[in-house]
Amino acid sequence: MIRKFAFIAIIVVLTVTSWSAVAQKPSYGLPDRELQHRSMAVNIVKAINAAEANYRKNHGTYATWANLTSTGDFTDRGTKWSSEEFPTVAHAMYGPGPEIVPGWKLRLSLSKEGQAYDLLLEDVTDLKCGYAAFSDERGRIRLGKVVECAD
Repeated sequence: MIRKFAFIAIIVVLTVTSWSAVAQKPSYGLPDRELQHRSMAVNIVKAINAAEANYRKNHGTYATWANLTSTGDFTDRGTKWSSEEFPTVAHAMYGPGPEIVPGWKLRLSLSKEGQAYDLLLEDVTDLKCGYAAFSDERGRIRLGKVVECAD
């Protein structure tokens, strides 16, 4: 009886584990490499949003990319604003731009005398669809591509 219960418990654990693994990694029909590439964009934007929120808290306005790099938030050794769960973003070699890391071009615009910002992080390697991540001072991240792209 105990063996039967243990066997059923093991089967349940294995089934739940395999379901959760599938649930954690939706493919959306994209190859793993492309998913990782897009995930990098989202995580870079999250890091920029976090740095912007901190900068505003300390200075009363949002920062330009030049401000964020000159204060050490984004350097050639990485950023403290990214989770270590995504080390390619945490340890990326950030530059002054506009291509802030290889393959990713940033357009960061301030408005309302530094009380608002809009950012566009564009994949310069995606000549077909122009994949990009967008955000603003609200911290919500949107993903998109050019309208002409059928993918």
